[in-house]
Amino acid sequence: MGYWDLIEARIQEAIEGGAFKDLPGAGQPLAFDDADRLAGDDWLGFKILRNGDMTPEWMMLGREIERDLARLEETARRFHSFARWAAEEDDWPAYAGRLARVREQYADLARLIRRKQDQFNHKVPAPALERPGLWVEYLLERLDESLAAAGAPEGLLATTKDIA
Repeated sequence: MGYWDLIEARIQEAIEGGAFKDLPGAGQPLAFDDADRLAGDDWLGFKILRNGDMTPEWMMLGREIERDLARLEETARRFHSFARWAAEEDDWPAYAGRLARVREQYADLARLIRRKQDQFNHKVPAPALERPGLWVEYLLERLDESLAAAGAPEGLLATTKDIA
């Protein structure tokens, strides 16, 4: 009897003995989430660890980064909304403070994400799982360019840069 035959025989004995009856989620499809995607080919092992509340720290950090990236996108949408409203109303001074605050929040969050990405890349077990880091200054330049494209006066851009 080979190794695999022995394993199969043990599984069949356990089934016949009722070891697998009334297990939680029996007959249901496996649920997948972002953590499974982060684990790559090792998803099953990490799913078992997570089910036992033993998720590796780097995977938890990966989840945090995903949530933070979603918040960063939402912050950018708020910034663009304020810029659009200022342009529609042609009242840039009324929106300058809001734009500056949202740009500052965006910059702070982007820098936080970049630090977390660096930590993540030091903790992952394989280089293939590393994530490219955000280029924060480039992202801020893009925000400023979108503001200029919306018709913001030149002095408004200088004000928002000084605040961040």
